[in-house]
Order: sequence, then C-alpha cells, then structure tokens
Amino acid sequence: MTKKKTTTTKAKTKSTWEVLSKIDCSEHVEKKGRFSYLSWAWAWGILMEHYPNATFDNHLNFDGYPCFFDANGNAMVRVTLCIDEVCHCEDFPVLNHQNKSIKNPDSFAVNTALKRCLVKCMAYFGLGHYIYAGEDLPAADKMTRESMMTIVDGFLAFDGDEGASRIQKAVEHYGKNSIEELSDTELERIVNKIADIQKKGN
Repeated sequence: MTKKKTTTTKAKTKSTWEVLSKIDCSEHVEKKGRFSYLSWAWAWGILMEHYPNATFDNHLNFDGYPCFFDANGNAMVRVTLCIDEVCHCEDFPVLNHQNKSIKNPDSFAVNTALKRCLVKCMAYFGLGHYIYAGEDLPAADKMTRESMMTIVDGFLAFDGDEGASRIQKAVEHYGKNSIEELSDTELERIVNKIADIQKKGN
C-alpha cells in the first residue's frame, strides 16, 4: 500500500507595511497648540508588540551630541529605524512651540525633536503613514471635519511657513478669510491637495 503524500502550504507572512498601515492611530494623536502629533510612547509600544527586535539610532555630531546645524544655525536631528534588516533614516527640525526652527536649542527641545523624528520613521514602515499622506483615518473610513482639520494641522506642523502659505492661498481661492470658514467640501478638496503634495514629496 502506497502511503499518500501530504503537502503543507506555508502561510504567507504579511509585510511590515501591511501590518502597521492598517492600525488606526487617530485616538492617539496629541494636540500641541494648533498642531497634531502622534504619541511616540504609544507608537513605540505598538511597534514593540509587532516587532520586538526593532531598533533605532539617534545620529550624533562630531561632538557626540544628537543635533546638527545648517548654514544659518538652525538645528535638526536625524534618526534611523530598523525593522527586520530594513532601515529608514529621517531628518527632523528642532522646533519651538510656534513650530519655528530653533537656533541653540536646549536639551528638552532636542529630545522632543528626536521622538517626533522617530515617529516619522515609523510612518515610513506604515504606522500612522496616512496622517502624513493626507488621510486622518484609514481608507475604509470616511473623514469627519475634525479629522480633516487634524490633517491640516499635521501638514502645518511638518511644512512650517511654506505649508501655512499654501493653506492660506487655498483658503483665499475659495474667497474665505480663514480655514474655519470653509465648507466641508472645500476643506476636503484642500485635504486631497495635501495628500498629493505629500505623495510627491514637495
């Protein structure tokens, strides 16, 4: 009697992007003034649940300090995050409470920038990416006015004066004085434009 041969089909392993991009981060977005940020502590906790071997590195300057300066003296930090041998490196400006670049920042401002830079690295792997890409909720969900305003806040947080100028021009295009005066349809069009800008890397 011939023994029947059995075969085992190995389940396909989901990519890091497939896992992290499906996670809804909207309840963990923190407001700082009129700007929005994803909680780094919550984001790191989620990352550790799924990828406990993930590591990150805060880059140091020649003096061994985790901060760099451009030709005008503005400060920035750099962080590299690695998951399963794939690494993403990101730069992030050191900002004050008005979201302006800081010269000669103190250690608290540098540490804050490092944590925000780390969260942005996580977005490259999928976690909270839709916030930076112009969506406040995953694609399957419909955006509310509050979530659309969160997207605008996030855009302003990462694009500074240039982002504020683009938003103001869009508001004036609709004959309004402020973004709060826009209708939901007009606001949605601006949010879609932000998505296009982020995807193009402008």
